[in-house]
Amino acid sequence: MNDLLEKLAILVIGWLLGLLGPAIADAIRRKRENKLGRKAILSELHEVGGVLAVAVFAVKSKQGTVDRAHLQWLTTSLEKGARATSYTDWIGQLKIQLGWSDEEIARNFATLKMHDGRGALLQKYPVPLLDSRVSALWSFDTSFQRRLLEIRQIMHRLDGLVDRTYKLHDMSFSNLDATNRALLNENMSDTTALYAKTAQQVVDKIAELTS
Repeated sequence: MNDLLEKLAILVIGWLLGLLGPAIADAIRRKRENKLGRKAILSELHEVGGVLAVAVFAVKSKQGTVDRAHLQWLTTSLEKGARATSYTDWIGQLKIQLGWSDEEIARNFATLKMHDGRGALLQKYPVPLLDSRVSALWSFDTSFQRRLLEIRQIMHRLDGLVDRTYKLHDMSFSNLDATNRALLNENMSDTTALYAKTAQQVVDKIAELTS
């Protein structure tokens, strides 16, 4: 009797292992893929964060709005948030500039300001890895999932601002009177400033992902 029960127990265990084996293997595979996917997305976003931080600096330089607070933000973003190792030398220069007085910062960066309505050339920065994982974000924890979607939403707004600047740029070739040209330049300046503010939000959100 005991021998029969032992054989039945082995049979049941074997059946259960055969039934649950694929599910267990799939769970292990999914966990591994999620870990690798999370790492890849973070790497992509930190790289984009570095580029966007530089784009913000370019815009503020041409609009003459670089100050000590921005230089500190840029330095911190490149050191921690963006993690862009290729900017090591530039970080050193930024720290030198932070040693200037407020008056020196204002005076030195004033020479970069554009006074004719032109601004920095804005670009869209794709995030293909993030986009490819959007449909599978549910597999990440809720907090990480929510923050990724928030970053993607802000980047969509950023892309819309880029499109607007190109339309305004095309309009600049039209035969406009002085009043309308001044309005066009003001609109371009406002849109570019909003781009810098929005891009800065993206950089900060990326930095928060690992905080």
